[in-house]
Amino acid sequence: MNNTPAENNWDPLVNLLRHEVQEYGGLYNLLERQQEEIFKRDPQLVLETNTEIEDYMSKMGDLRENREGLVRDMARIFGADEDQPLSKLLAYFPDFMRPMLQALVDEINHMVSRTRHKARQNFMLLSRTMEINHEAMQRLQPGNFNKTYTKKGQVGVKAKLPSRYQAFV
Repeated sequence: MNNTPAENNWDPLVNLLRHEVQEYGGLYNLLERQQEEIFKRDPQLVLETNTEIEDYMSKMGDLRENREGLVRDMARIFGADEDQPLSKLLAYFPDFMRPMLQALVDEINHMVSRTRHKARQNFMLLSRTMEINHEAMQRLQPGNFNKTYTKKGQVGVKAKLPSRYQAFV
């Protein structure tokens, strides 16, 4: 069964794909801003931006679920397997629609890749910053840090706080 949906049924899919491209661009810009804040060494701004990123990623998850649901609906209309990704369903669309849909799919995949790369960079920068801060504190007060291992086999550090901070723990 090779049904072709009416043209007005393509509009929601095209609009959703365009919106997803835009939103990935917004997420990438937030990650860029976070990286600048990491370099500025402003922990408060980094934390605020991190909260924005988490909220944005939640929105992106909802958007992706909507797209996947719409693609499943389109697959049903075509009589195809509902678990196929959109890239596999392009053959069911008319010739004049395929290039635009392929370009949108390619752009989304490209933005996902760029965004993941930037997120990994930021994670590495933050991890390295934490290591450097920890090493600096350890050198300043070597008697206050003991290395131990967690149940998962990772290195854990227990720091002894100076007495003036004990009341706050």
